[in-house]
Amino acid sequence: MTFADDDLLPISALQHLVFCERQCALIHVEREWDENQRTEEGRTLHERVDEGYSEYRRGLKQFAGVKVRHLALGLYGRLDMLEVVKLSERPAPKNFIGLSGTWELHPVEFKRGKPKKHDADRVQVCAQALCLEEMTGGRIESGSLFYGEIRRREDVLFSASLRSRTQALATRLHDLIAKRLLPPPVYKRHCHSCSLQNVCQPKLVCGSITEAYRKELFG
Repeated sequence: MTFADDDLLPISALQHLVFCERQCALIHVEREWDENQRTEEGRTLHERVDEGYSEYRRGLKQFAGVKVRHLALGLYGRLDMLEVVKLSERPAPKNFIGLSGTWELHPVEFKRGKPKKHDADRVQVCAQALCLEEMTGGRIESGSLFYGEIRRREDVLFSASLRSRTQALATRLHDLIAKRLLPPPVYKRHCHSCSLQNVCQPKLVCGSITEAYRKELFG
């Protein structure tokens, strides 16, 4: 299956989906959004790197704001940073950002905080790599996540399991959006860091659903 351009969904939605399906639906189905300190700091960080510049140093080129898409998975996005490293043994990517010669592509995603227990960030940068692979016909082995709080990178290997999970999440995302599903809340610790906590009302809504279910069962 190949998606039309108008049916492509943002790669960033995969991160929302991993964090919380309800949050994902509130943003991408109900069109709800609210800023908190974390989202504001994250947006500011991305604005600093997402200015469409490129530079060259010692066999490394860096491009910010490169637009990507994957027609088979139905995804699109824009990279914080694409690094391309000069090589001698690999063929050049076909028809991509004006490069000639032999280069290895390496997507880099910038995050304001620190590495997380869940894999939302790794899924996001893997989806970027899958887009690059479809666009260039090449293979991308790894990418990086740069975390502002700890000021260092974490390398991400695009293993078969991570690729499979990312593809499955893309399918789930399209299903959620197409059916306009709004999953019920599941109140967990991560709710405290969600910018949509006041919209979602996880304690209140979850409690109401639980009480209604109890009454239905026991009268």
